[in-house]
Amino acid sequence: MKTLLSVAIIVAGLAGGACACDGMLSLFADQSATVCSAELACCQSVPMYLMYVRGDGPEIASGMAFKLEKSSGGVAFLEPEWPGAFMTYGSLAGGIDVVVRCGEDWCSGAETVSYMGTIPVVNFSETGTFTVKVSESPNYNAVVVLLCQPAYPMYHAIGGTFVFNGECSTADDPYGTKLAVETTSWGGIKSLYR
Repeated sequence: MKTLLSVAIIVAGLAGGACACDGMLSLFADQSATVCSAELACCQSVPMYLMYVRGDGPEIASGMAFKLEKSSGGVAFLEPEWPGAFMTYGSLAGGIDVVVRCGEDWCSGAETVSYMGTIPVVNFSETGTFTVKVSESPNYNAVVVLLCQPAYPMYHAIGGTFVFNGECSTADDPYGTKLAVETTSWGGIKSLYR
């Protein structure tokens, strides 16, 4: 039983590591995609920058599909700003498909972080910590970006979480995608089952 459990933990760790390297669509306080939290007092608003962090994922092309989930009813999303010419279908909270880019000049191949839009958030009454998460589009049951390839095929990305009035993940894991197993030694794992 201990051997089976140990093998299951290793497989879960490897699978989690593979997902952590894929592209991610997430919200940040800056366009360099390094700050995943902000302070937001009552009756104030701040912009969140929607960024595609490539990781080992593919180049993004002309669109995305996602939904935003907020943990508080005391906050609201204001009108988003998308770069360049765009078309949208749906709403941020109900699931939105956004086509924001046209032409080959967006397909540089060298960008590891791509700006996808600005989504302002206003705080009407929340006094504690709350989050906004990029989650699965109901149209595709996934967070989707379009690839920079002929016919623009769809790619499933990871959705990230932004924290207001609190701390996001650690500095060595700003996107919250690492599993605890990855930072644990093999001896540490074995000691759990003695």
